[in-house]
Amino acid sequence: MDISYLKAGRNFATLIDIGANDGAYGAHLKELFGIKRVIAFEPLPKHRAGLLERGFEVHSVAVGDENGSSSLIVNHYDAASSLLPITDRTSSEWPEAKEAETITVDKVRLDDRLAGVELRGDLMIKVDAQGYESRIIDGGKAIFSRAKVVLIECIFVSLYKGDSTFNSIHAGLASCGLELTGFKNQNISKTDGRPLFAHCIYERL
Repeated sequence: MDISYLKAGRNFATLIDIGANDGAYGAHLKELFGIKRVIAFEPLPKHRAGLLERGFEVHSVAVGDENGSSSLIVNHYDAASSLLPITDRTSSEWPEAKEAETITVDKVRLDDRLAGVELRGDLMIKVDAQGYESRIIDGGKAIFSRAKVVLIECIFVSLYKGDSTFNSIHAGLASCGLELTGFKNQNISKTDGRPLFAHCIYERL
């Protein structure tokens, strides 16, 4: 799905990429929207060098609703790494998603980490945090309330133990003045056809 229509009436200058992974999607958004500045949050140490090579400002920390440290469960399927353990549903849908090791990472509230940071122009936020989305929003209400567009993965069926599902994510973003305006795509269960998660588009209208 082409989301370039989101350019209309906006001048995106900054992307905050939460759960940047290797930065490929952040780089795509940067090019698509002509974004000059990408602030990337990615706790997996292996991705730091690559993100810096892309010219991103890199925060090698997890994002949540409190400051401190946390255990990050590193998955053999890199993109499934999370602060939360996977459920049996995840194991059955994606057999390649196996937990490999646990490492300790720093965790920050977005509002605290970016306090005093000047964010010029229109702001876009992308979140792909494997079940931790509501906690990220709770710790970043001031920043999310400045965003013009939020692209966020929303889970419909629990895939991580204690994860955020759609209703709590939607309520958090609505409280920041953002409206759900569409779905980029939707992932369907291979076993029973149930929708599992979707990439959702929120806008400040």
